[in-house]
Amino acid sequence: MNKKAQPILLRDKGEFTKFQILLEVMRNQPHIKQKDIADKLEITVQAVSKYFKKLTKEGLLEAGSERADYRLTAKALGRLHDDLRNLENYMLAVKHDMKIERALPAIATQPVKAGEEVGIIMKGGVMYTVAADNPETEAKGTIMADAKAGEDTGLKDLRGKVKLKQGKILIVKLPSIRKGGSKAVDLEKVRQFYDEFQPDLTGVMGAVGRAVLSKLGLKADLEFGISRAAAIAASRGLNVFVLVVGRMVNRVIEEIDVINMKSASDVVYEVKDGRKNKVTTIKP
Repeated sequence: MNKKAQPILLRDKGEFTKFQILLEVMRNQPHIKQKDIADKLEITVQAVSKYFKKLTKEGLLEAGSERADYRLTAKALGRLHDDLRNLENYMLAVKHDMKIERALPAIATQPVKAGEEVGIIMKGGVMYTVAADNPETEAKGTIMADAKAGEDTGLKDLRGKVKLKQGKILIVKLPSIRKGGSKAVDLEKVRQFYDEFQPDLTGVMGAVGRAVLSKLGLKADLEFGISRAAAIAASRGLNVFVLVVGRMVNRVIEEIDVINMKSASDVVYEVKDGRKNKVTTIKP
């Protein structure tokens, strides 16, 4: 592994510190205490303050109207995404040099034996093994352990690229209980959103969303931890329809950004307003 192959984060301590600070801001925004970041990174508050000034000047941080109110800019999210991808690629190269085998999980569609070469396809965000000569084969790999049809097994020596259709998330913004709850929702409009989107999964957060689904005769596939679940499902190629009250929309969006960075995905989301007499649409 030559020095040029190393990401700049591993060659420049200052760049790595910037990376760490941006991660901490992302996890805790908008109310950021520089002392907390200093304690976490084991550096001085003065050093953190200088980095904040640099990051703001570089267009990576923006200050809000209140004290200690900071947020990442779109440029910062892109930078984090690139940095994480470069680190991941570097680690994969190191593992390859060290001959470390990574087991990829898959479901066998027919009996397989350890050492057997199989074809690989992706359906519903899950990897499946098929016969090596199957016309649907997208990539090939080697079985690591015997498995019967329907059982899970591990794959190594992946060759080729499994095609994964990028999923989308449609977030429908609902009014809170104080603002009328489900009674203030335009059910016909929400139903139209659903029918046009044709989701693979439906997620709901809170009593208002559950009431709306009930009135529409629909059932939720995701009810708990839906911010992360929806983002992961979309990163694996599924379209997810999410109903949340207004104040929770940002939480879902933040989780999408985190998953995009961690998995080098590019999940697309859209926010539509389900309230009566509202027509706003938000796209990233």
